[in-house]
Amino acid sequence: MVLRVAPGFDPLKAKIGPDEYFLLSRVDGRQSVREVLLATGLPIDRAIAIVKKLRALGALLVPSEGAVPPPPSAVVDVATERLPRNLVATGIDAPTMRKAGKVELPAREVPALPDPTPEEVAALTEESELTDADRHRILAMERLVIARDPWALLGVPRGSDAKTLKRAYFTLSKSIHPDRYFGRQLGSFAQRLVLVFEATSRAYAKLTSTDPRTTGPHPPVGGGGDAPQTPQEYAAELFDRACTLELAGESLEAMKLFAAAVRVDPQPRYLRRAASCGIAAEQPKSAVEYAKKAQSIAPDDPSAARLLASAFRAAGKLADAEEVLVMAMAMRNSSDSLTAELRNDLAEVRRQLSADAR
Repeated sequence: MVLRVAPGFDPLKAKIGPDEYFLLSRVDGRQSVREVLLATGLPIDRAIAIVKKLRALGALLVPSEGAVPPPPSAVVDVATERLPRNLVATGIDAPTMRKAGKVELPAREVPALPDPTPEEVAALTEESELTDADRHRILAMERLVIARDPWALLGVPRGSDAKTLKRAYFTLSKSIHPDRYFGRQLGSFAQRLVLVFEATSRAYAKLTSTDPRTTGPHPPVGGGGDAPQTPQEYAAELFDRACTLELAGESLEAMKLFAAAVRVDPQPRYLRRAASCGIAAEQPKSAVEYAKKAQSIAPDDPSAARLLASAFRAAGKLADAEEVLVMAMAMRNSSDSLTAELRNDLAEVRRQLSADAR
């Protein structure tokens, strides 16, 4: 079952707590209930109780329900669980809740972001191909980035174990990765997505670090100690994390962190490793892009040229690979083994070109 946020729900009037709001921000109209529960990183029983509570408040709709919010007069008697009929027949039973009085179900058509700033209001109303749910979620996470609370940013309770952190991070990173929105008109949210994704990666790296200075009940997201983390340190941290994932066989996840590291600090070592990982992950387009950038930084390095040729071969561009290898053979090279490798690569590319010609 896929849930979506009711258009007229106002969390400010409903006075929901931080956990309820965080779960609500994870509902994007595409993920199933199970995926939303896992994305929060909360204990499952707690997450289920929150979903039921939000359903009872009219915050969540199921596929069978229309987008029209409940009328202003609709009331849920939480103490006795007397729910409007359209909320009872939805597949999620009303929970047994503590006496909390009656809660109005508002009918406002206002974006569900508590106390939006003028900048957030402008972002919510600008031209963009994002859904309202996506906009709310990104802005809510941007607030968490500013608050510098890595636990809240990942959506996990403080002190969560490594398994919970990993599950929360990988689920979250898939939904907010900028590449997911490639080719869409995002407006100001393009930069917000990069900010949120990179901050999430940094939060995960900090919370799973073995360095005692960066762990504990209140680990700093921006760096260890009193000094703020530099962009170069942040990129190095992302790069190391990506290498660990690549070695563990999780090439696609590694590519996301390599991309973040390269955006912050596009040094040749990062670009080359990203290109190699792209070939292994069967993402030749990305591999070619990274290899081209690495080769442009070191145009006289035959090893960089060989990597670019390998990326071209992975992309099926054999003629381009042959051209690059010929140029690499003409470069000054003091390594006999590299010369032999270039010669073998060139022979293999020409063999493939000849076979294709036949």
